[in-house]
Amino acid sequence: MRKIAKGIEKARKYWLYRNYQLSLSAETIPEKLDRRETTMDNLRKISNSLLLLIILILSAPETVAAKESLHPGDSEYYLRRLDSLISRKDDFQTAREERIAMMKSKSRGDVTLHDRYTSASALVDEYMAYNADSALRYVNIALGLADEAANKEWQISSHIRKSELLTGTGLLKEAEQEMDMIKRREIPDAYLPAYYGQMIFLYSHLGNYTGGKTNEYYVKERAYKDSIMSVIQPGHPDYLWYKGWDILGSDKKDPELIPSLLEKLKDSRLDSRDEARQSYMLAKLYEWNGDRENYKKYMTMSAICDVTSANSEIASLEELAKIMFDSGKGDIDRAYSYINYSLNKALIYPNRVRTLGMVGTQDEINAAYQERAREQERRIRMFLIIVGVLAAISIATVVIIILQNRKLSRQRESLDEVNKDLNTHLRQLSEAKSQLAGANDQLARLNEDLHAKNEELKEANYVKEEYIGYIFTICSNYIGKLEKFRKNIHVKAVAKKFKEIEAETEGSDIVKQELKDFYKSFDTVFLHIYPDFISDFNSLLQPDKQIVPKEEELLTTELRIYALVRLGITDSVKIAEFLHCSPQTVYNNRFKVRSKANVPREEFAETVRRLGKFMDRPS
Repeated sequence: MRKIAKGIEKARKYWLYRNYQLSLSAETIPEKLDRRETTMDNLRKISNSLLLLIILILSAPETVAAKESLHPGDSEYYLRRLDSLISRKDDFQTAREERIAMMKSKSRGDVTLHDRYTSASALVDEYMAYNADSALRYVNIALGLADEAANKEWQISSHIRKSELLTGTGLLKEAEQEMDMIKRREIPDAYLPAYYGQMIFLYSHLGNYTGGKTNEYYVKERAYKDSIMSVIQPGHPDYLWYKGWDILGSDKKDPELIPSLLEKLKDSRLDSRDEARQSYMLAKLYEWNGDRENYKKYMTMSAICDVTSANSEIASLEELAKIMFDSGKGDIDRAYSYINYSLNKALIYPNRVRTLGMVGTQDEINAAYQERAREQERRIRMFLIIVGVLAAISIATVVIIILQNRKLSRQRESLDEVNKDLNTHLRQLSEAKSQLAGANDQLARLNEDLHAKNEELKEANYVKEEYIGYIFTICSNYIGKLEKFRKNIHVKAVAKKFKEIEAETEGSDIVKQELKDFYKSFDTVFLHIYPDFISDFNSLLQPDKQIVPKEEELLTTELRIYALVRLGITDSVKIAEFLHCSPQTVYNNRFKVRSKANVPREEFAETVRRLGKFMDRPS
């Protein structure tokens, strides 16, 4: 078939060449088509290159960003986590509202003053960084219960918490008056850290509100920092927090402070206010040491804690917005998002001082944001001009392609006419080749059948010749034996040895011996013709039921029966006559062997007839 295909291909090329020579001028149609298609390809390549250039220019920032690799220890990892959490701020606020509602529900069953004060204090803690108005309401309730119980410790704790709330909302004078209501000498030692801590908080806000790097409030703040460090113990929950503030802005050092804070945050889930304060302090310490990367990282972690806790009184996100802004050179999008989030929370809380401080930062970020928007507009206009030029080039390319296609269409029409004639000749040639191939296939099949018949006839002739010689030999042997037997009987009859004659003619040993010799001769001739018959026959039986002749035997009775089947004798009666046994014996042996076969029983005899390659005589 490959030769036929090659012949057809050669004929097609020949006819194509002949028709081109006859129908075209000096410049052939294929050459024109190739040249015009090449021109069109070049135009397409120019257009595609320009479009690719535009895509690369527009996608350059995204390509650079895609190459960044993030690890859990990178600040960018926590920034992306923070961005994701801010988008879920409503979920965190809902969770906090549900928690507060549950606390309120439990407090309705309070009866004793102690239980009511405890519930009110717990709600103050819950509202402290979330909603200043609600926190102030419950701290007033706690203060009223403390006065009702005349409990000095409750009164001191409530005044401190109320002052803390007033400080956080920017009512600094009122907060100072609240602290003045507490007499220093009446404060138990256990409440001194809370008292000094609030005084530090108050005077840091007063100093910040007054302005300047040094003023009388900062001096008092420093004094209270020294005071708190003289009374607070290392086991106190806020010890590391105040220790950090004591070091910041001074020449004091504590090499164990940062490792201690890191240890506390080692397994942190970043979802509580305490973790927010610890992260914030770590960030401020790293800033004090000049480590900007860790400053940004831990400030981001503090912001994550505030967002997941749904806190409204937050300083971390405002400071992080300033870090991200970095005088207009940083991540303006994030700075804009963070400052807006912080401002909204400050307005909700409300924190008047922090709101005023954030307005200036927000103005700077907004200005940078608008400047960047204007720059993007300029870039977009430039890109639109480039796109317009490319569009004009593309339109020109399309026009050229249309004109070229029309020319190509006319050339192809003339080429189609030539191809039609060529296809007609090729079809006729193909049909002739198909008919020839069919005739060749038929002849090949006939040759195969004839070869098979010749092989069968050759085998039959050989078997016939072998067994004719075998029969003549047996007949000759029997004639000799009969002559010898006749002479022996005649001699004994003349000598009147009648008893010996009677004994010799009545015994069965002669018949048995003759049958044994007959079987041996048959087996010898058969195995001479089909030497592999036994192994081939056993391959049709199950492995554990194969027939193996004894050492003195060539074939067993079963093998001998199927040897006759191999020779074409399938009738059990004829096989019985040949082997001098009963037909039932032949039937039983054939049935027994078929039951051992690993081929279907109805196909067993036919399979046996195809067994064995007979031993051909040398030529």
